[in-house]
Amino acid sequence: MVVTYKYVEIAVVSILMDYFNDSTKENQRIAAIVTNIQDGLSSLFVVIVSLISEAYTGYYTMITFCTAASIETSASSTKPSTFRAVYGAIFFLALGTSGKKLLEKFYEYQLKEKIKDRHARSGSTENKKEQDFTDKVLIKSWLYAPFVVGYVIIICFAFISIDTTYEHWFRLAALLMGGTYMLFLVGSVGYSREELPIESNLHKIYRIFKAALGKRHEKYPTSPSRYYWKDSKRDRSCEYREGVRLLPRVPRLFRWLDKAAILEVEDSTASLELQEKNEKLCTVKEVRDVKSLVPMFYLCFAFFGYSLLLATESTFFVSQASNMTSNITTNDNDISILILIMEASSDVTRFICFLIGRAFRHFKKFSCIDNVCNKKAAIARIGFGMVCAIICSLMAWQVEVGRLKVSKQMLYEDGRNSTVALVPQFSTLGISKGLVEGGIGSLFHGHVVKSMWSFDDAYKELVIGSGKLMIIPLVLCIPSWFGDTLNSSRLDKFYLMLGILNAAFLLVFCYYSFRYAYKDVLPQDDPAVEDENVDFICQSSVGIDPKTIILTQTKY
Repeated sequence: MVVTYKYVEIAVVSILMDYFNDSTKENQRIAAIVTNIQDGLSSLFVVIVSLISEAYTGYYTMITFCTAASIETSASSTKPSTFRAVYGAIFFLALGTSGKKLLEKFYEYQLKEKIKDRHARSGSTENKKEQDFTDKVLIKSWLYAPFVVGYVIIICFAFISIDTTYEHWFRLAALLMGGTYMLFLVGSVGYSREELPIESNLHKIYRIFKAALGKRHEKYPTSPSRYYWKDSKRDRSCEYREGVRLLPRVPRLFRWLDKAAILEVEDSTASLELQEKNEKLCTVKEVRDVKSLVPMFYLCFAFFGYSLLLATESTFFVSQASNMTSNITTNDNDISILILIMEASSDVTRFICFLIGRAFRHFKKFSCIDNVCNKKAAIARIGFGMVCAIICSLMAWQVEVGRLKVSKQMLYEDGRNSTVALVPQFSTLGISKGLVEGGIGSLFHGHVVKSMWSFDDAYKELVIGSGKLMIIPLVLCIPSWFGDTLNSSRLDKFYLMLGILNAAFLLVFCYYSFRYAYKDVLPQDDPAVEDENVDFICQSSVGIDPKTIILTQTKY
């Protein structure tokens, strides 16, 4: 199933731009908009199905729904269709492709359970650190094995097939998806079913916002004892201006979430339990868990330029390849090979980063002693990835400038109008994806509490999907850049703008990551329009201990 999803991603979804242009006889702008709508919907569905599977159904049931949608879309696309029918098909295609993330999570969970059972049966007394290192490398290797098989299948079909049409690719995708799903069902008796939580994280967030809004007019307490600590330690609070706040720090817009844990005067134990049951009171631990998500959502604005570049991957990059001379294969299947090069570069980069990270943690000499070190590594990884995004944009700019010159002069001997010229920008984009998206996952796990880690895929899709939808207004509002055909467009200007945007947002990322994601030891909120100099005192809930007082003056 994982192999089939990889095949569908490269051989079907990646060529939709070219398919819309050829089959529907529409112009490039409309085809780009439809393709980005499909990509944006796919990211949105990843968020929806991951939340539903986590809270209600589990992975297995949602994978079934997504696979059925993918089979139906691939089968219906084998016949020529009007453009109106295409609008209906992209909904089911987006739902189908969203199952890939769920399947990878399900596959990883099964591997972990099998290894855990093997250790339990063997009663291994091997060093726990050595065993943990070996197990994680083994799991990661098994996770990447289906991708390698998928790449081999794509290469075989791209170079061996003589007269391949879009309908052949779609028909084969439907047959492969149906066949592998039958195998998936046969193996269901051997699967380990994951336990569903008593309460979903999404409902927890809803409870805290509801309770905080109900107490929005209350003042912050002057003592930590006025918070509902329940069974947790009364620590990590700070005195800030008008009252005591809870750590970790968050931007000013969300610091009122602390009010969800404020106690009423003279509340009895029975009254507290009743308020908690009626969703009018939350514990300090629950509030902290949700607050750990807030800085990460602020940080997602720094990836806007990167997400715009990703939106060009399946649209204008593909349009470039379809309008250039095919030199990689003899069957005009260069687009699939270019996408394969990009995906392979991304997966290889992620695997190398994983091995380096595991090696550093494995050897005691280089091991990180705290979570800050892991955040530093993730921030550096994302930074290098965004630099690669800048390089990719500039490469695409130069290739498009050369292609426009060649197209005007109708000269092809210099090779600049060949698809081979696109290999560097696709490879660099793949490296950028491997660094940035892998780094986002590491930073998310390093900053957000473990109970909220189920949101990691949803967060990454939110970052990526925003650019795929935001590029649509650009296409509509700047017709001089995005013409009806590639030769009437000025994509070189667009790619240059992407390079400048990614450079600017790299600086924004550096600011936000160090302001909110890296420096998580100081309890001050976002000062915004506060006084220029702010004094604050961190204290424990049992009183102020002179040894634990931290008095800091920060000038903003």
